[in-house]
Amino acid sequence: MAASRLPLLILGAALAAGACAAQVAPTPQPARSPCHEPGGWDAACLRAKYSGPASDWPAPSIDPGIAWSEWAAVPPPSSPPLTWTAANAGQAELAADVARPDIVTLGQTLFFDTRLSRKGQISCASCHLPQRAFTDGLALAMGEDRLMGRRRSTPLYAAPFAPRLFWDGRAATLKEQVLGPIHDPREMNHDAAGAVARLRDTEPYPAQFLRAFGAAPASQSPVDADRLARSLAAYVATLRPEPTRFDDAVAGRPDALDDTELLGMHLFRTQARCMNCHNGALLTDHRFHNIGLSFYARRNQDLGRFEVTRDPADLGTFRTPSLRNVSRAGPWMHNGLFPDLKGLLRMYNAGMGRDPAPSDPPDPYAPRKSAHIRPLDLSADEIDALLAFMKVL
Repeated sequence: MAASRLPLLILGAALAAGACAAQVAPTPQPARSPCHEPGGWDAACLRAKYSGPASDWPAPSIDPGIAWSEWAAVPPPSSPPLTWTAANAGQAELAADVARPDIVTLGQTLFFDTRLSRKGQISCASCHLPQRAFTDGLALAMGEDRLMGRRRSTPLYAAPFAPRLFWDGRAATLKEQVLGPIHDPREMNHDAAGAVARLRDTEPYPAQFLRAFGAAPASQSPVDADRLARSLAAYVATLRPEPTRFDDAVAGRPDALDDTELLGMHLFRTQARCMNCHNGALLTDHRFHNIGLSFYARRNQDLGRFEVTRDPADLGTFRTPSLRNVSRAGPWMHNGLFPDLKGLLRMYNAGMGRDPAPSDPPDPYAPRKSAHIRPLDLSADEIDALLAFMKVL
């Protein structure tokens, strides 16, 4: 399909840890702001509207019925990793592990160790590079023996706060998620038992596991699969985006953004409709949406969450990624389809392509694009302003 016909997402609705309580959206605001005049945008007017902390800003344009959360500071690494299921026993275990530096340090060491892969070729960090917002810069993930996966490496900043993990939500906890790449034949191509056996014979891991978790029951090694998963999960749970001028703006510094970036922020919250899905502290609603990139019945088909649930409502849906440090995380989308962030914004502006053609009889498996995706009518200068703001995130 030609690039001009590809679909564009402006991802769905809200909750993120540390943000204010979810609100139900009122009727959408008019597309144009009072700060927009025949001669263009009034920067002084925008500055007046966005003076002070985000909690005092004008409400964004949100579709009716969508729950959303205002932007807020990112919770610190010491905060509970997941507020969605705080009463869950597994989540309580993770929160306790995050509070123990020896466990987090062990997890960090393991994250960068290629010995977790069968042939010792790749580590977790091979696909999740800190300098690339914990992605790898590739359109599709590359595993051991250079085997290519189906999807891009998932950004990790929202992982501590997401109720479902991976692009398709197949993992319910971080502890489950961190073992997935080890087992995947196209990634680390190993198994927990083999990785544990190798770590038991590798110094100083036995001593590190003992120091982190204490003595194991009699006749058992201090190194086991459960502790391996717990330590990796604890490290991932502490990952946070690097602070930017966006954080200063959210905190109430009116001079944190220049005029172009401030206009981009206003457009993000209003006419560009991005806040329907990218809200809260991590700029994600942690939900799943169909933005029209399933390539249904064509080469490279990927039906997203439907492949896990087999629920027709999930056809073509993928998890909303966090936009924190997004300019470092390209190429973008679950399939790495867009190598250029400005090109991606242009596609959003066009309304992101079309649904599959109707058929007779109707095809019950034809994915339908989210109703929140629609043309935006942004000018070239407004797209440039939106891009300038995205580079600040």
